[in-house]
Amino acid sequence: MRKRLAYIILALVALTGCITNDIPYPVIVPNILSFTVDGAEDVFIDNDSQTVTVRLAEYVNPRKVTVRSVETDLEIAELSSGLIGEHDLTTPLKFSVRTYDDYTWTLVAESNVKRYFTVEGQVGSSVIDAVNHRAVAMVGKNDDVSDVTVTSLKLGPEGLSDYSLDMSRMKDFTHGISVDVTAFGITDTWTLYVENAEVSVEIRNVNPWAREAYVTSAGVAGQENGFMYRAVGSDRWLEVDPSDITSDGGTFVAHIKDLMPASDYEVYAFSGIEQTAVWEFTTEAAVRIPNGSFEYASKVSGKDYYKFYDPSCGVEEGAYMFWGSGNGEGEEGVSGSANMGIVITYIDTDEKVDGRQSVRAQTSQMAGILAAGNLFTGQFAGLVGTSGGMVNFGRPWTTRPKALKLYCKYETGKMDIIKGSPAGVTLTKEDYDRAEIKFALGDWDYRRYGGTKESPVHVNTTDARTFVDYNTDASTIANGNLIIHHDGYMLNGEAKVTSATDEWVEYTIPLNYRDIDRTPTHIIVSCAASQYGDYFTGCSSSKLWIDAVELIY
Repeated sequence: MRKRLAYIILALVALTGCITNDIPYPVIVPNILSFTVDGAEDVFIDNDSQTVTVRLAEYVNPRKVTVRSVETDLEIAELSSGLIGEHDLTTPLKFSVRTYDDYTWTLVAESNVKRYFTVEGQVGSSVIDAVNHRAVAMVGKNDDVSDVTVTSLKLGPEGLSDYSLDMSRMKDFTHGISVDVTAFGITDTWTLYVENAEVSVEIRNVNPWAREAYVTSAGVAGQENGFMYRAVGSDRWLEVDPSDITSDGGTFVAHIKDLMPASDYEVYAFSGIEQTAVWEFTTEAAVRIPNGSFEYASKVSGKDYYKFYDPSCGVEEGAYMFWGSGNGEGEEGVSGSANMGIVITYIDTDEKVDGRQSVRAQTSQMAGILAAGNLFTGQFAGLVGTSGGMVNFGRPWTTRPKALKLYCKYETGKMDIIKGSPAGVTLTKEDYDRAEIKFALGDWDYRRYGGTKESPVHVNTTDARTFVDYNTDASTIANGNLIIHHDGYMLNGEAKVTSATDEWVEYTIPLNYRDIDRTPTHIIVSCAASQYGDYFTGCSSSKLWIDAVELIY
């Protein structure tokens, strides 16, 4: 009996040893929302690759970089001990963000040093290779590279770099010249080359827009550099006015104006007596914004509101959803304010500028909750309980207009509901409500901005962290802004007039381009009857009419 009992005990022990915890921990991947570093000019957070790239001002010592703060989207997330503080970022730094598992991130620092190397008689711009510490300047094909005059040199931080060789002693570049550059106790050996160009002038790039083009060429610095152009098929060449040409050493850029959209042109560049081959290019089409007068709309079946397209209209621009509103999208199954009994955006056949009707965005309230009338390019993405909504902004777009023209009429009053406001903005019930129209072009990636391929920028009105400031956003190529007051308006932050706005007024919102070479992937137009509607603040009787929306090229 004792032997049998011992066997039973041993069996139980063995069985117990085989029991494991099969309940898995939840997989919760944290995202980093903000990363603050002293002396950072830009911070790029890539949650997909789990990489933070910091672009440091050139005066910052990369061996002594201070991380001030990190914000994630999860309260349970824990950062690596010691991440907040000073680090040597001459090599990438690994750190972890822990939830139920550890997620390894990489912090990369790039010093934003402005470098240059120029020589007398240079052709085009120098090539600066900061990774391999090489710089190459080109001179004319018959110039002597053993007797070169260096006109400027900067390879390290301004005022903080020591050079082993003064540029006045750099003459013979037959085999290149090596120079040590020391900053912050770090020495990099650079090799400088001067080579003979095969040609004295060449076109490097043509960037055509709808009614203009930018042509970049390389020529001999100090020569007469210019451009000739014509429409394909024309026998008359036109010279680009010298006032429309900018030069930087041996690089010169023409701004050719007054072109026709979707048309073929030819251009060549000249430098002294030399000229390039003819380069042919086609301008962009001047594409209209779809359904800009809102003639195509359809009432949602069984509901008391409209969607701003009509699948049965038989016209391409009106048959698909380009414009959305906070009402919801009805047949698409996404509920908006109309699901709560608040219709905030209407078709108005009594007020119009062009065609049969306009859109009226009307701020309303129910049970003390303010719902700002709105119209936007994109799609309503759903309600957040009874406290807010989600929107995916943007529609596919690839042309580059100069401005947005539209007609608006605005009626408003003093704010009667104040629930919140942006940081640094104080509002009272003595302040008048204001309408706001935002216009932006960008190459937003939906994987980073949380939306969809069609409408990439996701905003949750209950989470201010999702709000996008198009003035500073890295993926915004160009943007403009209109704010309509009860007694005037502002364009891009500048007050223009003071006059009544309760009649139809024509507005033109110019775009401020930050980069003329990038091509957008999407367009965003967002119209709100209450500027701070995302914060549930405004006048509950504000009305904004919109009509005849047009892109200006």
